[in-house]
Amino acid sequence: MFDEITKSKVQEFRRYYDKQYQERYRDRHFEGKTDGGIPIKPFYTPMDLDSLDYDDIGFPGQYPFTRGIYPIMYQSQPWVMQQIHGHGTPEHCRERMDYLASLGLTGYGEIRSYNIVFDQVCKFGYDPDHPEAGDMVGLVGVNMSTLGDYDRLLHGLDLKKTSVVLNQGIHSMVALAFYLTYAEKKGVSKEDIRGNTMNWLYKGWMTDLEMYPPDSAFMIMSNFVRWCSRNIPKWNTTNIVSYFAEEAGGTPVQEAAMAMAIGVAITEECINNGCQPDEFLPRFGFQIALGSDIFEHVAKIRAMRRMWSTINKERFGAKDIHSLQLRCHSQTSAVSLTAQQPLVNIIRSAYQAFGGILAGVNGMTINPYDEALGIPTDESLMLAMRTHQVALYETGVPNVTDPLAGSYYVEWLTDKIYQEAIKYFQKIEDLGGFKECWKSGWLRRELEESAYKWRQRLDTQEKVMVGLNKFQSTKHRKTEIYKVDPKVKDTCVKRIREYRANRGKENERKQALEHLRVACEGVLDNQKMDFMPALIECARAYSTVQEMCDVMKSVFGWGTVY
Repeated sequence: MFDEITKSKVQEFRRYYDKQYQERYRDRHFEGKTDGGIPIKPFYTPMDLDSLDYDDIGFPGQYPFTRGIYPIMYQSQPWVMQQIHGHGTPEHCRERMDYLASLGLTGYGEIRSYNIVFDQVCKFGYDPDHPEAGDMVGLVGVNMSTLGDYDRLLHGLDLKKTSVVLNQGIHSMVALAFYLTYAEKKGVSKEDIRGNTMNWLYKGWMTDLEMYPPDSAFMIMSNFVRWCSRNIPKWNTTNIVSYFAEEAGGTPVQEAAMAMAIGVAITEECINNGCQPDEFLPRFGFQIALGSDIFEHVAKIRAMRRMWSTINKERFGAKDIHSLQLRCHSQTSAVSLTAQQPLVNIIRSAYQAFGGILAGVNGMTINPYDEALGIPTDESLMLAMRTHQVALYETGVPNVTDPLAGSYYVEWLTDKIYQEAIKYFQKIEDLGGFKECWKSGWLRRELEESAYKWRQRLDTQEKVMVGLNKFQSTKHRKTEIYKVDPKVKDTCVKRIREYRANRGKENERKQALEHLRVACEGVLDNQKMDFMPALIECARAYSTVQEMCDVMKSVFGWGTVY
């Protein structure tokens, strides 16, 4: 990459440096490691890029998109300031949505984007009065069990100018059926709605949760992608979340490789299901972790863009430029937040967000400082939004696309993470691919081993977390903790029972649920049917979340699988 004169100058400096180093520091060593364990040197020179091909760096907006998916980034379209929210009843959640909008919540252009998290009860397919719901109703997400709940949440919004992320995780297809039915009642066609479903049927090994077994999960995901790609063209079907892998203890290299393995496995399943790569890949997105080692996470995201574009072009023959672009929603680290001295978390999240902006992410959630203690308060949410806005309007960083390009260290580290992640990805492939590594528990064991090493580093203070294992304080500032309305469960239980008693359409609902059962069996029978039309029929017949999910579980199976 550099001419011989430059290389000669670097070699001359290196000899000078080695001499000065010996005279001044003698036996002291300053080689370190990134937070993910990659050995690094005190400084970098052009010689560290000698084997790097400039085409692997390229230009912003051009293959392999290392430097970003657009040549003009935040100068034209700022990252989507997409704060995750959801708790209590739909009314509680809507109150928080309106508050975020008043703070300046953004989307793409005139489209405002809401990232709505459903509670665990909905995610796992239960109504609020089911014994499995326990005390989790509305606690870590909003409870949305019926079509009526969607009206309570979304009334008055112009759905053509609104993008919603329906974060019902495993059962996001049920949430979409409700949303499409609600939009239909408001006179908005499915071709005009915008948003995103998680399609997270692959992540039980990251989070120790029940879900559909691997074979069924991939059939459900690919069937969902096929129907959405052909029927709701503006809808983003699948979120490839590697955020949880790193939050569970994985390294940036593991996160990058596991994300690619997930993406490849879903892509292959969709192709086997009769789809062409360019038919569905443009509507895939990623959710990527932002940790405290800023340069490592910048390099990781740049490497992941290169990996995704290369895999889709060379392995799957994708030709549409949007199939090659890794659209990235990022989120600052929750595992780095401490209950001790929680105001320090403001600084942590701000630095992590700064790294995301340097990396050129397309959307971002900045975790409020009190999330180690509970659901964010209005104050902490406001500070998170203001962190976005100060970064955008006051720092000057967004004025240039990929401002760290050309840094010897960043370019070396990007390529290093790329090469190491490719090796790790190939190891997954050699073990039979993502699905087999999920079934065998290998992926789970890898995260457990990495998490154990992370904990050891904390315990020995090799890894310092301010206020936790160093610079502790005996003085404790009282921090306001958000309290969920204790009447939430009673309200939701009363509503679901009244809904069942007064909804009518008994025959239509019975028929719709039977159609859903037949459609799911058709999915198992070599993907001969699509289940989404049947889910929409169930929503129109006023079925509840659990009634639909019970049918799917009975056909596809359900349990804990790592």
